[in-house]
Amino acid sequence: MMDMLFGEMAPWFTAPALLGTGFLLIQLLMGEMGGDGGLDLDLDIDTSSDHPGAEFGILSIQSISAFFMGYGWIGVGAYRFLDVGFTGAAVIGIGAGFGVAWLMVWLLKTFLKLQNDTNVSINQAVGLVGDVYVQVPPSGEGRGEIILVINQSQHNYFATQEGSETIESHTRVRVVRADAGSNTIVVEPET
Repeated sequence: MMDMLFGEMAPWFTAPALLGTGFLLIQLLMGEMGGDGGLDLDLDIDTSSDHPGAEFGILSIQSISAFFMGYGWIGVGAYRFLDVGFTGAAVIGIGAGFGVAWLMVWLLKTFLKLQNDTNVSINQAVGLVGDVYVQVPPSGEGRGEIILVINQSQHNYFATQEGSETIESHTRVRVVRADAGSNTIVVEPET
């Protein structure tokens, strides 16, 4: 096994494969433990892009590691099993490295696009219509809870009202005011 990975010209593939795989595993473990496996470089590169996945660009540490991993493992496999010689295995490895790096960047950007920004201000609820989840008691007798959809995501808010009749569950209500200090909204039945 060791001769297969380190004999003849194989180290030209095995070393990048082990380095790329090792770095990606360290990144994975650091992420699982809550650590920051990032690398701080003082470069004057404009990274102020506002789209998801901007940090996973073509020359990110992750994509370079993915290139080395793809180049190394596919290259050593081609060198040992396809009988294409060192040059042929290097060409196959380079193609595979670019393919793996592109696939990683594309997957990470795609997954990050799925994330929604769910941080909304309670003031965005004013004027919206929602459903009562927990009945809203008459004015001054406590609070209920309503469900609103803001920016395509569902949010629950504590709600009070100014009326004298209880607003039952599953009733449509309109938000008339919001109090950010108490994180409570004032509702009235939708007419």
